[in-house]
Order: sequence, then structure tokens, then C-alpha cells
Amino acid sequence: MNGRIKSALKYIILALLVAIIVFIILKYKSIGRVFNFRHMKRLILSYGKYSALVFILMYTLKPILFIVPASLLSILAGNVFGPYIALILSMIGCFGSATVAFYMARFLGRSFVDKLLKGKALKLDNNIEKNGFFIMLIMRLSIIFNYDALGYAAGLTSMSYKDFIAGTMIGILPEMVTYSLMGKNIEHPLSVRFIVPIIMVVIIGLIASYLYKSRISKKNK
Repeated sequence: MNGRIKSALKYIILALLVAIIVFIILKYKSIGRVFNFRHMKRLILSYGKYSALVFILMYTLKPILFIVPASLLSILAGNVFGPYIALILSMIGCFGSATVAFYMARFLGRSFVDKLLKGKALKLDNNIEKNGFFIMLIMRLSIIFNYDALGYAAGLTSMSYKDFIAGTMIGILPEMVTYSLMGKNIEHPLSVRFIVPIIMVVIIGLIASYLYKSRISKKNK
């Protein structure tokens, strides 16, 4: 690869990075109107001392009920509980929802998953028993895969639950930190505290996506 091509690729990647950041900022600038944070905040806080448990329950049952995406729930938590408590609650909720999706797929099979996801279920290489943790870690870090769909897909393979949940929890950590901070600063989408976490998680996601496509995806073909 000559210097001109490398230079062009750098500019293309930079342009894509900027475009993604701008898209996220514009998207979440109006998220308060679409998702109605005030209403959801009042709803959760109406449970008083049980509000945190209600949030975790909503998160855990998300793969079944499809209440709202994981990203929105974690942003909501950041707005309701503050970033530190939100991160803890979101990680607990992610653990619960990932476990539910994994074991539902494992016990109920592909026909159930296909019906539940309306034929949009992800397909993973069934021979991933040896590298399950690494594969799941990279796929979670890449942030391009649907959270629950990936859990269902993993449950249909020979991947061990230990590798699945370990790769999941480590892989989603940067994303959950970002969403928790976004929730705290949702009313100031142009602030540094809102933008910087997005930049960091996008960079991590792009690197993980590259690793997935260059190594894992090719091996599965």
C-alpha cells in the first residue's frame, strides 16, 4: 500500500469519525423529547427506595419485553441516579439481560429466537468454543451489534456461559461508562463532558470493528 492510499484512508477514517460523532450529538440532542426523560424519570423515582431495583428489573427483562434499547436505559440511569450509581446499576442490568437472552436461546432453540427476532437473529460460527471469550469481547466492544440479538446468537452456539458473560461484561464497560456520563449531561449535548466520552467509545468501537472484520469474520467464512 503506497503513501497516497494510506493518507487517503486516514482522511476517510477521520471523516467517518467526525460524522459519527456529529450524528450521535444531533441524535441525542433531541432524545429528551423522543424518549421523554422527565416522564420516565418520574416513573422510576415514584418507586422510592425501590427505584433502583425497578430499573434493574426493567433492564433484565428487556430481552423479552423489548422495553427500550440498552443505550437508552443506561442514559436514563445516568440522568436519574447520577453517573456512578448508574454505571453500577447498568452493569448489573446488563448481566441480567445478557444471561436471560443466552439461556433462553440455549434452552428454547433457534426456532424460538427466529420468531422472537422476526428472522433477524445473528448467526455465529458454532465452532467458537476455544475463542469464545475473545470473540465476545471484540463483538461487544465494536458496539455495532444489537445487544440482545448477540446474546441470543451466543446462546445458540457451543460457547460456554463463562466465556460469554466475561466477554460481555468487559466488552460493554466502555459503552456503559459513556452512556452513564451522557445521561448526566444530556441537557448539555455540546459540552465537553458529553462529547469526550462519545469520542472515546467510538474510537474503541472502530478498532474493535476492524479486529472483528479482519480476524474473526474471515475465520468464520
